[in-house]
Amino acid sequence: MILGSNPPGPWQFYVNRADNKGLSIAEIKSKYLMEQFLFEQQMNFVMQQQLLMSQQASGGGLVSPSSTIDPSENNYVENNYIDNYFE
Repeated sequence: MILGSNPPGPWQFYVNRADNKGLSIAEIKSKYLMEQFLFEQQMNFVMQQQLLMSQQASGGGLVSPSSTIDPSENNYVENNYIDNYFE
């Protein structure tokens, strides 16, 4: 089993899992909290990746480093000088 791939489940069942037999309650608690943390981290990563993929699919992805901004497209930029922006 890859750590973090499955939730540890409810505490009541986790305590009695075969891989926890012979461990102290403190060791079981520490192990449970670590598995819960790793699972949540993995879920956050997966959700972040899905969000990025959906943004790219809809054309709302990140700006590529090679893209440039054309100052002539901005109403406040004239001859590369910002004019009347705060008026």
